[in-house]
Amino acid sequence: MSERLLNIKLDIAGKPYEMTIDARNEEVYRLAAREINNRLATAQQSRVDGFGVQDYLAIVAVDLMISNIRLERKNDVEDGDLKALSELAERLSKHLEK
Repeated sequence: MSERLLNIKLDIAGKPYEMTIDARNEEVYRLAAREINNRLATAQQSRVDGFGVQDYLAIVAVDLMISNIRLERKNDVEDGDLKALSELAERLSKHLEK
């Protein structure tokens, strides 16, 4: 089964970026571009002397990576909890079978 490809144009920081994506992911790409632009606008409100768009985009990139790392760590903890619960369920099943 072949993927349905879609050509889209995303505007990030006032610059258009054309890309070809799997059509099923269009919404995710558009939401990502919107989030980047929203965070960029928030960062630009700080009005740091000497900062240009590239500097603010770097701040946005760091902010997004911090959010990503926190989410990964949260998922890692949850994965550990699920493993512990699975082991406990297995021990309980063995105990009840006796």
